[in-house]
Order: sequence, then C-alpha cells, then structure tokens
Amino acid sequence: GTQAQISTVLKTKGCMQRVTQMAKSSEWEVRKEAIWVVSNIATGGKDSQIMSAIEAGAIDAVCSVLNVNDTKMLLVALDAVDSILKLGEKLNKDYASFVDECDGLSMIESLQEHESDEVYQKAVTIIETYFGAEDGAEDENLAPEVNGGTFSFGVQQKNIDMDECPANSTAQPFTTFNFAS
Repeated sequence: GTQAQISTVLKTKGCMQRVTQMAKSSEWEVRKEAIWVVSNIATGGKDSQIMSAIEAGAIDAVCSVLNVNDTKMLLVALDAVDSILKLGEKLNKDYASFVDECDGLSMIESLQEHESDEVYQKAVTIIETYFGAEDGAEDENLAPEVNGGTFSFGVQQKNIDMDECPANSTAQPFTTFNFAS
C-alpha cells in the first residue's frame, strides 16, 4: 500500500490490532489478505509505521503463517520477517527474540527443507543474517586445545575443595579427555 494507506490503517483506532488478529485466526482467505496488509507495512512502511505494526502484533501474525502450504504466502511472510528483523538491527531492538518466542525461528528452520528454492533461500538468508552465531564467538568447551602433539577436549580441570564439596571424594572429577600418543 501507499504511505497514505498505511497511515490510515495505523491511525484508525484498533484497526491494526484487528488486522493482526485476523491474520492469526480467521478463515484462510481472510488470513491471506491480513498477512498482505502486515507485509505491505513491514516492507514499505516508514520505520515508525513498522514499529507501530510490531506493537500491534505484526511479528506473531506473520510467524503464524510460516507453516502453511502456500509458497506465495510463505514468501510474503518471509519478506515481512526479513524487513522487521532488518529494522530491529538498525534500531538496536531485539526483534529476533520476538520471532523466536512465537516459534517463528523453528518454522523458518523447517522451511530450509521446502520444495521451493526461493523459500529455501529466503529462510537460509534470514537464519544466517539474524540468528547465526556471533562473529568470533566460539564455545571453548567444544574446540580442541592443542598442546604440543596432543588434542584435549572438554572443560578445564577444576580443583575442588573436598571439605566444601557435598559429594566429597566420590565426586566425578572435572577433567579434559586427552588423546595422547
């Protein structure tokens, strides 16, 4: 829609909340139209308009159709999710958590197995862009430590004060597993 149309929907009291509600729980033909409204705002609205739509439940609305068997609607919803997450990054808002909380992330992950290459590509791009591992972040417990010619896996050995340890000397020691030759 145009900026004027988007503004009218958002300014009309209760209209956007009703649209997001219809997107989640009406009959399929009505849901599709409501998703189009939400997606049009997410992809073509100003930042403030997109934020208003989010406050009215846009994230939950678009995530609610990520499990349907309608390729066109999946692409429309994925475009909306992408635009919302892009705005979240721009404004330093954690919209990705909202997507995850309404099972959007698990549904997007499932779309990596979709028969449509376009749906697959959009799903992969969203996951890699907004839900991927942090740059340089690595779990030190998973990466092997190299010490000379040996590799060690696991947590570092900890010295436990046996007087304070409730399990006393029968406790399983925390140690690394070493592949020494």
